[in-house]
Amino acid sequence: MTKMTHFLNLKTPNALYTEHNRFIKVIQGSLHIHTHADLFHWLQGDLQTYLPHQILLASWRGAGKNALEVDIISAILEMRTSNVVNANMMPLRRNLLALWEKGGHELFEIQTETGFDLDLGKLDTPDSVTAHFKRMRSALIHGIKDERERDQILYVVFNQALCLPRSAQLYFKLLLPYIDTALRQLPPFRPHGSVNGVEMSYVEFGLSLREKEIMDWVRVGKTNEVIGVILNISPFTVKNHLKRIFRKLDVSNRAQAVSKIHEHAEAYRAG
Repeated sequence: MTKMTHFLNLKTPNALYTEHNRFIKVIQGSLHIHTHADLFHWLQGDLQTYLPHQILLASWRGAGKNALEVDIISAILEMRTSNVVNANMMPLRRNLLALWEKGGHELFEIQTETGFDLDLGKLDTPDSVTAHFKRMRSALIHGIKDERERDQILYVVFNQALCLPRSAQLYFKLLLPYIDTALRQLPPFRPHGSVNGVEMSYVEFGLSLREKEIMDWVRVGKTNEVIGVILNISPFTVKNHLKRIFRKLDVSNRAQAVSKIHEHAEAYRAG
């Protein structure tokens, strides 16, 4: 039985019960999301079993007539909201939104062997952002309409695989209300916003972007093997990164590293 086996395809009552409980736990995880880091960990955890993806893009209209707000959640190093907000997402978003509206606001899937294009005329689009969207081979698109505010938010999950599991569309429909509720409780990214205590700790200890990602997962108890799968690197590479992190923090193990980051972050918040 592979990771992509879903409870809809299971035969025995015991297997169905186990998968049902596992899915309920994934949903319950959305109740504990208070920060963007929480949302990232939730989307990159067991939820991937039901909705496999490399990039989740949420987009909605901003305050201005042509303003667009975006939020990106991805384990890909360069795919951060801070990078993507400068990319001109409007043409891609406009095209996907038009297709969604034309289809009666129903979920739909796109498969493309050539990847997804942004507006190539936008000079401040980072090359890495463009490249990663070009590597995606499929996408599920759905949205949430807000009749009271007369607005809507579009969600797109991108995948490097051309063919997704048949169950992915169903699980996207089931999970989207929880993804949407969690995201709406978080403030949108602001380029010059405040830095939280953990992020400041990472900066002051001189951690690289990859080291920050690894420490995020260490702080929630993931093993080297699991971190390697999430970040698409080997456990040996994770171990080498951890050695460098320990040297920078002047500690000798994971527990001490987590404790030092926590203490430093608390001191920053108090300070």
